[in-house]
Amino acid sequence: MAANELKRTNINLIILAGCAGLIKKLPSVKAYGKVYSIFERSDQVGSCQFLIDRNEVTKFEEISINTGLSHGAFYKPKDEWVLPIKKWLKD
Repeated sequence: MAANELKRTNINLIILAGCAGLIKKLPSVKAYGKVYSIFERSDQVGSCQFLIDRNEVTKFEEISINTGLSHGAFYKPKDEWVLPIKKWLKD
Protein backbone atom coordinates (compact mmCIF):
# COMPACT_ATOMS: atom_id res chain seq x y z
CA MET A 1 0.00 0.00 0.00
CA ALA A 2 2.89 2.35 0.74
CA ALA A 3 4.44 1.74 -2.69
CA ASN A 4 1.07 2.49 -4.26
CA GLU A 5 1.00 5.87 -2.51
CA LEU A 6 4.63 6.72 -3.31
CA LYS A 7 4.39 5.76 -7.01
CA ARG A 8 8.18 5.69 -7.32
CA THR A 9 9.92 3.33 -9.71
CA ASN A 10 13.33 3.71 -8.05
CA ILE A 11 12.24 1.76 -4.97
CA ASN A 12 12.99 -1.75 -3.71
CA LEU A 13 9.86 -3.44 -2.41
CA ILE A 14 9.85 -6.64 -0.36
CA ILE A 15 6.51 -8.34 0.20
CA LEU A 16 6.23 -11.02 2.90
CA ALA A 17 2.98 -12.97 2.56
CA GLY A 18 1.24 -9.72 1.71
CA CYS A 19 -0.70 -10.34 -1.48
CA ALA A 20 -4.19 -11.02 -0.23
CA GLY A 21 -7.30 -9.34 1.11
CA LEU A 22 -7.39 -5.66 0.36
CA ILE A 23 -4.76 -5.83 -2.38
CA LYS A 24 -6.72 -8.50 -4.25
CA LYS A 25 -9.97 -6.58 -3.87
CA LEU A 26 -8.54 -3.29 -5.14
CA PRO A 27 -7.25 -3.65 -8.70
CA SER A 28 -6.16 0.01 -8.60
CA VAL A 29 -3.39 -0.87 -6.10
CA LYS A 30 -0.08 -1.04 -7.94
CA ALA A 31 3.47 -2.07 -7.12
CA TYR A 32 6.44 -0.07 -8.33
CA GLY A 33 10.16 -0.57 -8.73
CA LYS A 34 11.99 -3.81 -7.97
CA VAL A 35 9.73 -6.29 -6.19
CA TYR A 36 10.80 -9.34 -4.20
CA SER A 37 8.00 -11.51 -2.85
CA ILE A 38 8.18 -14.39 -0.39
CA PHE A 39 5.22 -16.52 0.60
CA GLU A 40 4.75 -19.63 2.74
CA ARG A 41 3.36 -22.67 0.91
CA SER A 42 1.11 -23.70 3.82
CA ASP A 43 -0.45 -20.21 4.02
CA GLN A 44 -3.63 -19.09 2.27
CA VAL A 45 -1.74 -15.99 1.12
CA GLY A 46 0.04 -17.10 -2.00
CA SER A 47 1.87 -15.65 -4.94
CA CYS A 48 1.96 -11.96 -5.79
CA GLN A 49 1.95 -12.69 -9.53
CA PHE A 50 -1.55 -11.20 -9.88
CA LEU A 51 -0.26 -7.90 -8.49
CA ILE A 52 2.70 -7.89 -10.85
CA ASP A 53 0.49 -8.71 -13.84
CA ARG A 54 -1.40 -5.44 -13.36
CA ASN A 55 1.72 -3.31 -12.98
CA GLU A 56 4.85 -2.27 -14.71
CA VAL A 57 7.53 -3.08 -12.18
CA THR A 58 11.14 -2.91 -13.26
CA LYS A 59 12.00 -6.34 -11.83
CA PHE A 60 10.07 -9.13 -10.09
CA GLU A 61 11.40 -12.13 -8.19
CA GLU A 62 9.40 -14.46 -5.99
CA ILE A 63 10.15 -17.49 -3.87
CA SER A 64 8.10 -19.73 -1.65
CA ILE A 65 9.25 -21.21 1.63
CA ASN A 66 7.97 -24.36 3.31
CA THR A 67 8.08 -24.18 7.11
CA GLY A 68 4.58 -25.55 7.72
CA LEU A 69 3.85 -22.52 9.92
CA SER A 70 1.31 -20.88 7.60
CA HIS A 71 1.28 -17.09 8.04
CA GLY A 72 3.18 -17.53 11.32
CA ALA A 73 6.33 -18.21 9.33
CA PHE A 74 6.81 -14.44 9.18
CA TYR A 75 6.02 -13.60 12.82
CA LYS A 76 9.64 -14.02 13.87
CA PRO A 77 12.84 -13.80 11.83
CA LYS A 78 13.59 -17.17 10.25
CA ASP A 79 16.57 -18.07 8.09
CA GLU A 80 14.17 -19.36 5.42
CA TRP A 81 13.19 -15.79 4.51
CA VAL A 82 15.81 -13.58 6.18
CA LEU A 83 18.75 -15.06 4.26
CA PRO A 84 17.11 -14.74 0.81
CA ILE A 85 16.21 -11.12 1.61
CA LYS A 86 19.79 -10.33 2.61
CA LYS A 87 21.04 -11.87 -0.64
CA TRP A 88 18.46 -9.98 -2.73
CA LEU A 89 19.39 -6.67 -1.09
CA LYS A 90 23.09 -7.33 -1.60
CA ASP A 91 22.59 -8.17 -5.28
